[in-house]
Amino acid sequence: MQKGKVLYGVLFGILMVLLFVPIVQEYTGVFPVKTLAGVFVKTEKPQLTLDSYASGKFQGQTERYVSENFGLREPVIRLYNQYVWDFYRKTYVKTIIPGKGKWLYGKEFIDDLEGIRWKEYANSPSELRSKFVKEADRLRKVQEILEEYDKHLFVIMEPGKARTYPEYLPDAVGRRIAAKETDELISAADMYPAILDSVGVNYVNIDRWFQRDKEKFGFSLYPQTGTHWSNLAALHATDSIIRYMEQIGNRDIANLKISSIVYDTTMNPDADFENLLNVNRVVRDVPNQYANFELLSDTNTVKPAWIHIGDSYYWNISYHIPLDEIFSRHPYWYYNSTIYYDAKYHSTAETDIVAELVNADFVTLGYCTSQIYTMSSYFAAKALVNLCYDKKDIKKVVMDIVESMNNIPEWKAALQQKADSQGKPVEEVMMADAYYVLYLDPEKYFPELNESHPISRNGMLRMCVSDDPVGRILRNMYGNDEWLESIHQKAKQQKVELETMMLRDAEWMLNNQ
Repeated sequence: MQKGKVLYGVLFGILMVLLFVPIVQEYTGVFPVKTLAGVFVKTEKPQLTLDSYASGKFQGQTERYVSENFGLREPVIRLYNQYVWDFYRKTYVKTIIPGKGKWLYGKEFIDDLEGIRWKEYANSPSELRSKFVKEADRLRKVQEILEEYDKHLFVIMEPGKARTYPEYLPDAVGRRIAAKETDELISAADMYPAILDSVGVNYVNIDRWFQRDKEKFGFSLYPQTGTHWSNLAALHATDSIIRYMEQIGNRDIANLKISSIVYDTTMNPDADFENLLNVNRVVRDVPNQYANFELLSDTNTVKPAWIHIGDSYYWNISYHIPLDEIFSRHPYWYYNSTIYYDAKYHSTAETDIVAELVNADFVTLGYCTSQIYTMSSYFAAKALVNLCYDKKDIKKVVMDIVESMNNIPEWKAALQQKADSQGKPVEEVMMADAYYVLYLDPEKYFPELNESHPISRNGMLRMCVSDDPVGRILRNMYGNDEWLESIHQKAKQQKVELETMMLRDAEWMLNNQ
């Protein structure tokens, strides 16, 4: 009888601990817990009102809030996720597909391999191809204009894990692929090379290289539980990118001499998918591979300026390679939006795209197999328009589009609603949308861009011509922040574009020397 009481007492004590420890943790945070990986939308604490209670809204919000904020939530979720993974090899992360041998894949890469992903971007294969041809043709025109000034553009076709290592995919994926006809397995990574070749766009196809030669490398090109190429693969890819720059740009650039493989447990592993599983134990059973390297240079070596536009594959290049020692500058335009590695600008919206291109020796666009469907992220259209036309010409077209917005009640009402939701003046939203409309179909507003070789040029490109006296003055203006600011103020007073004012002042100075 006494033993029974002791047992009941112990069980009751455990029950009290299970009930009250989470409450103590919720209000005090006394126990340190590891934060869950991933992106979460915070649920605000609900406010009790008569209306919210009567409608049931308060109860639902309270349930969501409690489920996301109870004490020791993180270890409980990790424990459950570990159970699901250990016993069923499953995860509740919808973007991750578990493969064989603890390999993890991104769903979008598998959708691409199965010929499904393209349907998010077009209604038919012919429409998809037409979009790709138009994008490639714009890139070719930008490439040719930049070449006039000894600037060089090329595409980096990055690989995809599912295409490089299909042998570790789940059997169900293999069966679905085998059941389809070849012409059903449509992928941008398969379509683009022939299109780029046909129009004449420079490119480096790392995707095909990795598929063809993966057995020759002697190391894994992808980490077992990561989504991006491995550090070693990024190292070899960068070496090839630099050598291609040397080839098309006729420049001697520092090369990478890569050593044999090392295993470094002090470096952060390439395990972004594994982190998203939010389990307690390490999933991967293949050690992380790295390599030491040195830079090779001589008296002829130069440090060019490089702008890279693309997806997150670039991080494994910038994290592990001393780009500052190879390039004079190397801003990274993440999806042609946020800018990294640039002390002056943080967004492409802040930049003068012509000035940026003028001051670059190489421009690259790098997208992996699941992201290349939206290659350049409107960079090609924006660059083409701005390289061919002055700001005042572009502004006139934009104002015409704004006028159309004001003349179409439904369009204007939609923009007013958008402005209200963003808390911005409707005029500001209209201008932004007008530029978007222009860059969505620039040939409609500047018919000359339909020609194979547009001849119009932005006057600021004179900066690239070494023996142009106006170009020399323009370069001096850009190199002097004080001077540039004074011109900017003058442009505001006269209500003209900055570049218009710069060209006027440069011409005046030349004529009055």
